[in-house]
Amino acid sequence: MRLSPRPLRRAVLPVRNPHGVIGTATVVAPGLALTALHVITPERPGSLSLGSNYPVVAVETLPVAEYHGVQEHAHRSQRRAQRLVGGDIDVALGTVDLVLLAVPGLHGPVLSPRATPVEVGEHLVVPGYPGGHWCVSQGPVTGADEADFAVQMLLGPGASGAPALDRDHRLAGVVTLDHEAATVCIGPVLVSTFLQQLQAVVG
Repeated sequence: MRLSPRPLRRAVLPVRNPHGVIGTATVVAPGLALTALHVITPERPGSLSLGSNYPVVAVETLPVAEYHGVQEHAHRSQRRAQRLVGGDIDVALGTVDLVLLAVPGLHGPVLSPRATPVEVGEHLVVPGYPGGHWCVSQGPVTGADEADFAVQMLLGPGASGAPALDRDHRLAGVVTLDHEAATVCIGPVLVSTFLQQLQAVVG
């Protein structure tokens, strides 16, 4: 589903704590949003909101052991994050850097994950809130495997958790960190597995 700029801003929302914007989240179903786990660590759900008036009431993660069929990819994503940031992202929880937020009353265009892997050279769009301000960036994929991929762009704080969208505005990945001259994203295999396992439980 291709979205024009206005609906896209209703599908991609800032994550806030009492001090301001701390990340970006994507609407993946009515009442559910997806972001990076490190965005909300160590916040409590009661201190979080999406947009300007949607309180977060619960958060859910998925242990690596429950990434059925893609556990090695989940471990690889976990290890890569730990190596790139020197432990700044908490990977001790035994999970990938993804979290599902339960947000009652949240309605907006839903961005669905794509099923096919991301390819080097493919151009992706990343809408989000770096520095607390709406911004849409784009760039080519410079490296990819079945766990994660890198896009040639630097976004900055507030963009973590943002969606990486393909030309059809399908959810191709989730921003996990900036590293050197690239943004590292969790790929569609892990994102799809995460959502399939958790949406039925939380929804």
